[in-house]
Amino acid sequence: MDDSSALNRGAAEAAAAFGALIRSRRKALNMRQDQLALATGVGRRFLIELEGGKPSCQLGRSLLVAEALGIKSVDVPTADGPSQTSLELPDLADGPEVVDAERSGLL
Repeated sequence: MDDSSALNRGAAEAAAAFGALIRSRRKALNMRQDQLALATGVGRRFLIELEGGKPSCQLGRSLLVAEALGIKSVDVPTADGPSQTSLELPDLADGPEVVDAERSGLL
C-alpha cells in the first residue's frame, strides 16, 4: 500500500470515529440533529455528514459542534484509536436544552 492510500484510510477512520463520538454524545444528551444544528448554527445536512464520518467535513464547524456537546479536543479519537484520556462525559443538564449557549460562547 502506498503512503497516499494509507493516509486516506487513516483520515477516513479518524473521521468515522469522530462522527461516531459526535453521534453518541448527541444521543446521550437526548438531542435531535435539528436541535444541535440550531444551537450551533450549522445545517442538519452538515451534521448528517459529520456523524456519518465524511472525511471532508469542515474542521472549524466540526469542532464547534464538538465544543457545544462538551467534547474537548483531547477526547477526539485519532487514526491510532481512542485518545489516551478518559472519555468521561461532563455532567448533563436536566432537559433537552442541554447546550448552554452562554457557557459555550455561542450567544
